[in-house]
Amino acid sequence: MRQRMYMTLLCFGLACSSMACAPKLVGPTAPGGYFFTLQVTQPTIFVGPVETSQAQRYPDATEVIVRVQNAQGQPVDGVPVVFEVEPEWARLVSLSPSQATTRNGTARASLFEPQTTGLAHVMARVDHTMQQATILIRRRGGRGGGDGE
Repeated sequence: MRQRMYMTLLCFGLACSSMACAPKLVGPTAPGGYFFTLQVTQPTIFVGPVETSQAQRYPDATEVIVRVQNAQGQPVDGVPVVFEVEPEWARLVSLSPSQATTRNGTARASLFEPQTTGLAHVMARVDHTMQQATILIRRRGGRGGGDGE
């Protein structure tokens, strides 16, 4: 009974916290006066071998998406966005492109080919304003991730 209560509370907490996962609008930037959000399509990606049939379940890449808008909430085209990871992760994951220009208010980059597990932080900069997202990198299968948990 006690275990069910803990599980119910945990599920309730996770459900409530997912409402807070909406991308945070940052801005205005200087000098452009833009507002932007940063989000990742897969907050958890995996490293290690995987059977083809399981590859979709354990993605090894995520897309980093920045949406830029003006003060009126309209998408802005032609805004340069710089993407980067923390220096200690620079050789442990690939991030491409390192710079993109918004199209329909959106700029995208891919984070892929993780070499180890841990929390990787990816940053996006618009003008002189930066926002950060965290990506959990886990091992597929066995201890530390995948089906073994």
